[in-house]
Amino acid sequence: MLQNVNTSLAGFVRAHNGLRFISDRNCIIRREEHLSKGKVKLISGGGSGHEPAHNGYVGKGMLDAAVCGDVFCSPSATSIVDCLRMVASPEESVLFIVNNYTGDRLNFGLAVERARSQYGYKDLRILLNDDDCSIVDSMVKKSVGKRGLAGCVLLIKMLGAMAELGCSIDEIVQFGEKMLRGGHIATFGFSFEEIDGKLHNVELGKGLHGEPGVCKMGTCDGFESIVYYTLDRLAAKIYPYNDNEIVVLINNLGGTSEFALGVFVSTLLPLLANDYIVKRVYIGNFFTSLSQSGLSVTFLNLNYSDKVLPYLDYEVQVASTLFGGPSSYNLPSSEVIYFEERDEFQTTGSMDKFKLCFSESSQPLVKNILKNIASTLISSRDELNTYDKECGDGDTGNTIANGATALLDVLDTTLDVLYPAKMFQQISKIMQLSIGGTSGAIYSLFLQAASQAFLEADGDINITARHWLWALTHGNNAIMQYALTEVGDRTMLDALKRGENDLREAIKQNLSPIDCIEKFSKACEMAAIATRRMVPKSGRAAYCTAQSGRKDFEYPDPGAHGVALWAKALLEAYKKNCEE
Repeated sequence: MLQNVNTSLAGFVRAHNGLRFISDRNCIIRREEHLSKGKVKLISGGGSGHEPAHNGYVGKGMLDAAVCGDVFCSPSATSIVDCLRMVASPEESVLFIVNNYTGDRLNFGLAVERARSQYGYKDLRILLNDDDCSIVDSMVKKSVGKRGLAGCVLLIKMLGAMAELGCSIDEIVQFGEKMLRGGHIATFGFSFEEIDGKLHNVELGKGLHGEPGVCKMGTCDGFESIVYYTLDRLAAKIYPYNDNEIVVLINNLGGTSEFALGVFVSTLLPLLANDYIVKRVYIGNFFTSLSQSGLSVTFLNLNYSDKVLPYLDYEVQVASTLFGGPSSYNLPSSEVIYFEERDEFQTTGSMDKFKLCFSESSQPLVKNILKNIASTLISSRDELNTYDKECGDGDTGNTIANGATALLDVLDTTLDVLYPAKMFQQISKIMQLSIGGTSGAIYSLFLQAASQAFLEADGDINITARHWLWALTHGNNAIMQYALTEVGDRTMLDALKRGENDLREAIKQNLSPIDCIEKFSKACEMAAIATRRMVPKSGRAAYCTAQSGRKDFEYPDPGAHGVALWAKALLEAYKKNCEE
């Protein structure tokens, strides 16, 4: 009960007016009968446990909605899409402000792809906040990236003001992107234990979910040494400035006493006065980590734009009182609603999109291929688990088998095998719900993006090998865009991308369909085998390998091997059909 997100949000809306709580999606939105038409809508969110982020920032001048996942877990793509549908019409522009964590990138990315293809949203953007400066660029893997920390709150404050003032989405995105990529905002966090008036177990560069820092310190009598280290990292990240004017945000991670916070501030601000002109200081619980004892410091370089301070000073009306603003007492009482009970949203998108279809004679083949793929993956459960134990948690076989079992359950009942685009979209949702975690999000994202190949084929009558190539290309591009994974990172992308490239060459050579499939299958197999000689650079395997120092492996990457297995099962089913 104490970590039940739904219960927590229900209590939150009881205490604050002007909000709607979408109870079956764990979303908080502004309570306005018609949110301003033409205004760019801002949506943020992520795992719970960071309160007041993000639900405390929903309201005039900041967010239009926040989507809340379980504690320290990304919200589902389904919740994100349905929240979007409650806030904005397909013709409106929407910006998702997302902290740079793999789960959030994948689920918000999947939501964007799904909203575009199924509901016709035309202008959806994602701004990734990666203000963490504890890790230098040369140390960080692209697929992991620098984490998003409390600087996200300042971004939401400024971009929210811009949206309220009527700025276009291009102006808003450009303002945020240049600030982040140009090195004008940076955050450094640390944790500690206070025992008998001294600081123990100090960990510098700490993340918001308990991720380890970059180094540890011994017992400290005060904050001086921590402040010096913090200032060095912040100064190294912040872009050079002429007048040294900055904004400072001091964030309590949730478990630091006001007394200790005061001691820290009395240490930090005099030292800042030697080198900086501090124009604003914000202090409080802006982006917590449940009750972690620690702090973070954010610098915002005012040399970036003369509009920064006006945007930060723009009046807001949100539940969090950290930025002042009028009380919500004068707003309509908050209400609890249920998305599934809203008739106007119970649609599956326009059927006009689903034009390209399988012929009646080929539909049994499609079912047989899917059945053979699912059966193969289920029978390979133990093999994939064994492969995953080498540098993972040993459950890849279980999770993929769960997805395959769920696919079999709908194969002869509700799965649409007439329209390939709809079929891929249905399987995408099945994978998201049945596999879960990062693997489920990646497969779901891949399949959702692949469906685009059959939606964009307006002038085509028959499905050809080129459509399958386009589907592979769309799917692989989505993985690279949202997972930030590259070929050579030792993931399923290695097999998928090699398969895509060899299929493209086979089509150029005008090979027969069965030869094209054989080329694709063989390419996936060879690429999967080659991962044995690769060092993992993405996901849990990258962390496990970094800790062990291991660089040689007995088995291939389980994700890549899984692709090789279903590619071979596809070929076998197609060959059997040809023989019959």
